[in-house]
Amino acid sequence: MTLEQLFAGNAGSVLRFNARLPTALAAAAQAAGMELVTVDSGKARDKSAFLRASAKALHFPEYFGQNWDAFYDCIADRAQSAGKGEVIVFEELSGFARTEPEEFATAVDALRDAAEFWVEQSKRLIVLIGLDQPLLAPELPELTGSSSTTGTGRGRPA
Repeated sequence: MTLEQLFAGNAGSVLRFNARLPTALAAAAQAAGMELVTVDSGKARDKSAFLRASAKALHFPEYFGQNWDAFYDCIADRAQSAGKGEVIVFEELSGFARTEPEEFATAVDALRDAAEFWVEQSKRLIVLIGLDQPLLAPELPELTGSSSTTGTGRGRPA
């Protein structure tokens, strides 16, 4: 799926990227009235590290329970304060996907459920998950871009 296709619709989405993010990602999110948030999750190799990185970047409340139900609740609650929606970029989750594939799959499921909830609230949640190999989450559509629209580094738009 291209960046243009991603922002043309009204549905929430969870996608993977295994190359550079399009440099136009921030501008596309802004044009759509959506906030862009990046989770520094590159060092997450397990559920606990993933949840800590998410809680820090997404400003979960202090009482966040460090479990999947609480993770979903905190992501869903963000819809209340989001304008038209939000784009969340999880940088490089390959280590987590390899080390704890079942927990990684649960995280993806929670994010998909949250994206559906946001749509019910007439808002959009787009989640982009960085993976170094498509085989780590072949069920997720891939965000693609042309060479003229990609950044110079992994994860963050240039």
